[in-house]
Amino acid sequence: MLTTHVRKNLAIGLVITVVITALSVVIADDGSKVEELRKSLIVGLSVTGAVTGGTWLVQRRRSAP
Repeated sequence: MLTTHVRKNLAIGLVITVVITALSVVIADDGSKVEELRKSLIVGLSVTGAVTGGTWLVQRRRSAP
């Protein structure tokens, strides 16, 4: 089961990813909306995964005997 900090980081990261992706697609005016969507999702989900994974590892080490 995920700890509170991990779930909180995951939720915040996903919300930020959705907002940045939506803004990137709306701002893209040269017809590259699909490319902007893909890039934003890749970057956002990668950062979210890294932060959430890092938090999970830190929590796991702290609770290890």
